[in-house]
Amino acid sequence: MTHLYEVPYFPEDDLGWPVRVDGRIVARCDSRYDALLTAVNRAAAEGGNASIGIEGADGVWRPFGSDAKRPSRVPAMPARRFSSAR
Repeated sequence: MTHLYEVPYFPEDDLGWPVRVDGRIVARCDSRYDALLTAVNRAAAEGGNASIGIEGADGVWRPFGSDAKRPSRVPAMPARRFSSAR
């Protein structure tokens, strides 16, 4: 059976960020990042039968995957200059 982990954008009434599975709260976390980390760890422990939904600032729920927030183009690193002084 596939389980859906959900992480909301806002905390619930100063109780922290809930992590829900199929609408039932399974954990509460101090930050949204910790809630997402908890959801990822629990989903990974289940294997391939879990997915994660995360609420955006616009209120729209989206699937969370390994490519989330990955930049499309990585900026070049600035050149470094080294001194030859000894």
